[in-house]
Amino acid sequence: MARFRRLGFSVIALLLGATGVRAEDERTTIPLTLTQSDYGGGRIYLPVRVGNFMGAMRLDTGASTSRVAVAPWNADLPSLGESSSTGASGRTARCEDVEAKLVALKAAKGPDIAREKYVVTRCAASSGDDLLGLDFFRGARFSLDLDVKTMIFGEAAASSSAQPFRLLGPGRRLVGLEARIGDVAVVGLFDTGAEISAVDRRFVAKHKKLFTLVKAKSGASEAAGRGFSSRIYQIRELDLGEGRVVRDVYALVYDFGVLREALGSDAPVVLGYNFLNRFSWDLDFRAPEAPTWGARARQGK
Repeated sequence: MARFRRLGFSVIALLLGATGVRAEDERTTIPLTLTQSDYGGGRIYLPVRVGNFMGAMRLDTGASTSRVAVAPWNADLPSLGESSSTGASGRTARCEDVEAKLVALKAAKGPDIAREKYVVTRCAASSGDDLLGLDFFRGARFSLDLDVKTMIFGEAAASSSAQPFRLLGPGRRLVGLEARIGDVAVVGLFDTGAEISAVDRRFVAKHKKLFTLVKAKSGASEAAGRGFSSRIYQIRELDLGEGRVVRDVYALVYDFGVLREALGSDAPVVLGYNFLNRFSWDLDFRAPEAPTWGARARQGK
């Protein structure tokens, strides 16, 4: 990813306060940078300004808060206390919460999208990316379209009917989609930070006929860069309802462990980039206790 660099000056036209987005009629287009990996996987990066520094952060809706590695550009951010960060591998890193006076998405068109006095988690340096988590978008409504590489705020109502997210995780700060794998109802974590989708090994062992083994041993890494071992399967059929069916989705299969404890037994799936890029998404977080989603299948997907 691009490292943060110092800016001379910048003008922020649209601010998100501590509790959410201020209502605006003007459309804002945020450009996305995508990278591709094996099995249809990939990563999504956003142009982000933190204070007087400009760089890129990886969009990670599977993280409840944003996380950055210790670096010169964030060394002076005031500490609010110690915290911890646990990834998909189950490993926990000791970190600290710090406060940035301004964090902004740099717009290609329209006003920038920014939040004042935004708290991020600062952890020891790693091989992973700086992550922009789900709490940055509290109070916002936007579309996410990986085909045209844009995130657009101020969009009109979605053409598809809005569906409620399932709130997941500690403090109900993560979101999931209700779906079916074959004839089994499941909840899948909506996780743009996962390069490819994942399924809990216990679920696969119980429903073997719904999966096809592709690779018996494979290395994988979480968004923070820590590695772990897994298998690769194909999910034969994953159905979101209303005709939104995707077949033969590649997925990592491993023991979810602490992730299972956090998300709940009915959420044995992580819906990652290789699944999410099959659709254009309309995401509405204006009501924190009742967020909604809409999805339209992309042509040719």
